[in-house]
Order: sequence, then C-alpha cells, then structure tokens
Amino acid sequence: MHRYVGVLLVLILLTGFSGHATADDQSDCRLSIAERRIAACTRLITKREGISAAERAEAYANRAQGYRVRDDIERAVADLTNAAETDPARAASYRGSIHAIRGEHELALAQFEQAIKANASDARAYNSRGNTRNAAGDRDGAIADFNEAVRLDPKYTAAHLNRADAYIAKRNLILALADASEAIRLEHNYPGGYTIRGQVYRMQGETDRGIADLTKAIELDPKLTRAYLQRGLAYASKGEHDRAIADMTVAIKINPKDGAAYNERGYAYTQKKERELAFADFNKAIELNPKLAGAYNNRGVYYSNGGDADRALAEYNKAIELNPMFALAFNNRGHVYLNKGSLDLAIVDFDKSIELDPAAGRTYANRATAYEKKGDAERALADLRKILELPAVLEADKQRQEIARARIARVAEPPRTRRPVTPLPSKPSKLQRVALVIGNSQYTHTGRLTNPKNDASGVAASLRRLAFEQVFELYDLSREQMGKALKDFGDVAETAEWAVVFFAGHGIEMNGVTYLIPTDAALKRDAHVTDEAISLTQVQAKVDAASKLGLVILDSCRNNPFTERMVRSGGAARSIGRGLANIEPEGNVLVAYSAKHGTTASDGTGPNSPFTEALLNYIEEPGLEINFLFRKVRDQVRTNTQRRQEPFLYGSLSSELLYFKAVAAR
Repeated sequence: MHRYVGVLLVLILLTGFSGHATADDQSDCRLSIAERRIAACTRLITKREGISAAERAEAYANRAQGYRVRDDIERAVADLTNAAETDPARAASYRGSIHAIRGEHELALAQFEQAIKANASDARAYNSRGNTRNAAGDRDGAIADFNEAVRLDPKYTAAHLNRADAYIAKRNLILALADASEAIRLEHNYPGGYTIRGQVYRMQGETDRGIADLTKAIELDPKLTRAYLQRGLAYASKGEHDRAIADMTVAIKINPKDGAAYNERGYAYTQKKERELAFADFNKAIELNPKLAGAYNNRGVYYSNGGDADRALAEYNKAIELNPMFALAFNNRGHVYLNKGSLDLAIVDFDKSIELDPAAGRTYANRATAYEKKGDAERALADLRKILELPAVLEADKQRQEIARARIARVAEPPRTRRPVTPLPSKPSKLQRVALVIGNSQYTHTGRLTNPKNDASGVAASLRRLAFEQVFELYDLSREQMGKALKDFGDVAETAEWAVVFFAGHGIEMNGVTYLIPTDAALKRDAHVTDEAISLTQVQAKVDAASKLGLVILDSCRNNPFTERMVRSGGAARSIGRGLANIEPEGNVLVAYSAKHGTTASDGTGPNSPFTEALLNYIEEPGLEINFLFRKVRDQVRTNTQRRQEPFLYGSLSSELLYFKAVAAR
C-alpha cells in the first residue's frame, strides 16, 4: 500500500561557474557555504581593478546561487539580471537561470538552447539546461546535459552533484553515489556533496552512514535546510521520530517560508501517528507553496487513511495536475480506485506509475491485486514475479519479495489441487474470520515466561466469543511446529475475509527484521537467528491471503535474554536491536506491537501482560472500530505503566470500517 513518502526538495541550482582566478575569493564565490559565497562574490563584484566584465558577471551569477540556497529569490533574480547586463555574450544563459528559478521551464530551456548554440563548449550552459530539464521531470535529458558538462569540464563539481540528483530521481543509487563521492573528492569541504551523498546512503538503507554525512554537511553549513530535512528522514526511517521532527523544526526556523520543510515534518508526524499535527503541516506547506505537489499527495493519504476516499482522490488529482511525472501520486490514486472496486481505473493509474518509476515494487504489488480481483491470474503472476526481479536494497524490499513468493504460490496453484488442511468440523466453503493464537512460555534455553500462556488463552477465548469460525490455539511450539502451524493456517486464511495471528512470547530484531522465537531456539550466535526463529514477514505473508484484513498482534517485545549472551559473528554486519523492528506493512495488513519499535514491554505482575490485559478489556466492546480499539489499548497501557510502555499499530487500511464486534442492528 502507499506510504507517506518525503518528496524530493526543489533542486538547488548549483551553477558553479568555473572561472580561472586563483584567489580565495574566487574559490569561495564558486562553491563555498552560502554566506561565504555571498561575501566572497560581493568582494569580487565591488573590486575595481583586475577583474573582467565576464568575471564580474560570473560573480553576480554565483552570488545569485548563494541567495537561491537561502531561498532569497528576489536577490537571486536581481543578481542574474545584473549578470546578463554585465556580460551580453552570456546574457541568454543568465536569463535562462532567471526563468528556471521562477519555475518557467519552457522559457528557461529556450534561453539555454540559445546559449548552447552560441557556444557549444559552454559547460555551464549544459549544466543549467540539465537542472531545468531535471526540475521539469526529464531525467534522461538532464543526465545527457550533465554528461556533456562533465565531459567539457571533468572537475565541474556542481555538474557531478546535479547529475547525482537526477540519478536519485531515477533510483539509480549506485551512479548517484559515485557522482556525490566524486564531488566530495573535488571539493572536500563543500556541504552540498555530503548532503547528497548522505541522502543516497539513506535511500540505500545505510542509515547511519547517511546520518554521518548529513551531520558533516550541517557542521560545515549550519543553515543548510536540505541537510536537516534529509537527516530528519534518516532518523524517521530508524523510527526515531522525535529526532526527525527536531531536525525538520530547525529547518523551518531557518526558513519559515519553506513549504517543503513543513511537508517533510508532516511526514514525520504521520509516522508517529500524530495525524492532526501532520495535517496541519501539510496545510501550511500548501499555504506557503500552492504548487507543492508532494503536500497534496500527503494530504490525500491523510484523507484516504481517514476513510474519505473522495477527498483523497481530489488531492491526488491536484498533485498529478501540478506534477504529471509524480509516480507515487498515480500509485496512491490507483489504490483508492482499487479499494472502491474501480479496477480498470486503478490499473490505468498503476500502469502510469510503473511507466514513471519502473523500480517501485509496491506498485507492482498493487497492480497484481487489481489483476487478481479481475480474475486475470496470468498478469497478476507477471507483476508478482517482477517484484522478485527488482533489487532488494532495503529490508522492506526483501519483505515485499517474501510476501510476493507466497502470493505467487497462492495464485499459481489451482484451487482444486490444493492439499487438504487440518480437518475443520463442518467447515463452510467461505470462512469469515479465522485466527492462529500461539503462547510460548516454556523456553528450553532461557527461563520461563509467566504470562504468554494466560495471554494466549484469554485472546483465543475472546475470539471464539466474537464468532471467529476457526481458532487454532497452540502452546510452547518449537521451530518446526511453528512453521507447520503457519503453513496450515495460511491455507485456511486463503478462504477467509479476516486472518488474525496473536503471538505471546519472545521476539528479537536483527538488521531491521523482526523474528518470533520458538521455544527450542538457542540463538548462540547472531548467524543462527534466521535459522532458528520465524520472521514476522513469514507471518505477514500468511495473513495477507485474507480478502479484507490481515492482522498480526505481537506481545513479544520483552527484554530478551538471548541478546545478552549471543556471540556476534566476526566481520558480520548484523545489528541486534532493542525491542522489535520498525515496519511498514502493505496491502490490507496491520501489525500491532505491545511496545513500539526499539522499546521493550513489561510481562506484568498479574495474570496477563499489561498489553494483553488492555486488549482483552476492549476487543469485545461493540461498535469499536479496529483503529480506535488499538488507540484505547495504547492509552490504557501508557497509563498503567506510567508511560514506560507504548503499544504501536503499523499499517493502514482502506476506507471500510472494521469491527471485532459491530453494534447489533435494531
């Protein structure tokens, strides 16, 4: 399913004119920090002797870029106007930059075309035209221009950085990283290089390396808003939402008129489940920049998650109107059509999204769902297999691939040949709701957990009272037994509208993946986790088979005795975290943790854990929609644990309201 994805900031127009002067002012005027650039260029502009008209014009243009970085558009335009008047030979290029700053892409391109015709060896004109093409969404044309700029001037730092930005937009992160690294080699203390390389590392899932580079950029230029925003996104990807919001708030203080900063902070608030604060930031972003397509897209997701499909569609329509190359907005609008049952419209939007972003696995997954609903198994399988061909850079990509494999098995296997599952007495042909409940207390290699058996027993009893047709209730399972239980349950889930898994016991996070620990696991080495435990992704793949809701409830964030004694493999890049991993389920799947990612939960002193006690208090309440159910559970747990434990619900559903127990009709 769609996600609140931070939108790429407007490109910093790094013209980086390459003059021949060797003075420090000449160097600082080209690529230094904005304030130093502005000061150095000013000294060159006011210099009376020893500077040509062309060099003075370049100083005006470079100072304009310093003002542009600080979002002082009025001064930037004034300086470019002076540059055009000072050097008529390059006036077309300077006028093109004025149009580019104003977002007048066609006018800008016409001026740059004129400049290139006048001088086909002008690397600066190719770089400027590349920036304009990139801003207009023409990534390939932009890269071709940056290639030419670099060919003409291999030490052209700005062209390397701008080409890296274009590669980022195309998701070619390997080439983007190479260009950003080359820019740093050419200008070791230039903050823009560290900013873009840090962004690439973040997108590759190397979050800590990204944060290190972005921190370096901020040290070099404490007023560089893009570095704060990118570091905020990196913190958000680690689940450190408060640090993310703090960075984005700094960016807003530096430039209170930056709509993109409000949009990104709204994204961070969304991940923290602070919906109203997120909505306020999206509104502010649009107020400041009515042409900010990303803010309309994010506001559309807000409405979609709130069940207002029509308003969501209006927002996605606006985002696409403003940016017809906005792949994510097409995906999100297609998802609304999918939930409304307008399958043909959904497929049209998914087709367009994939055309614009052929590497977006989530869109192939969405289109596969649409084809499956239309009964077109062949095309659904083709999309699911495409997911397996895409690079799995992030843990989310690997998880999506694992779920795709499970879906392929379901779609490809004719129903009449499916093997029989555990016999169910008088099983109906179509089950409404089924559940698998596991309580692991008797761990062979660690001490006994007091409450999982009671927790599982209480939940199983509640689900039966809630008219779940089938509840598998199992205790103290080994790795083999858990695998078999999931396999059997997955077959039953295929016939159900709801599929729920509740697990109480030990869990662990490694390299961003959550694992459920069977009772026979020893976990003597970190390398053994994948062999001896069950990944949450395996569980998600089973509940994903249900037609309306797949729900995984984990009361397994306890302090983990395995972690303290586990041997770390020499040279292995395995990270064992505290608590469970931050996740983003897709489709119709929700995952509830008893304690949010990166934190631990209490086993409690009573017969049930604080989390399960709260769940049992509310799960049978009539008329309590599932999202509000877990909000009430969260509030009770926070109160009863003096705010030391905060449950968290991951994922988002369609607009259909879902109840464990609906209000009886009168």
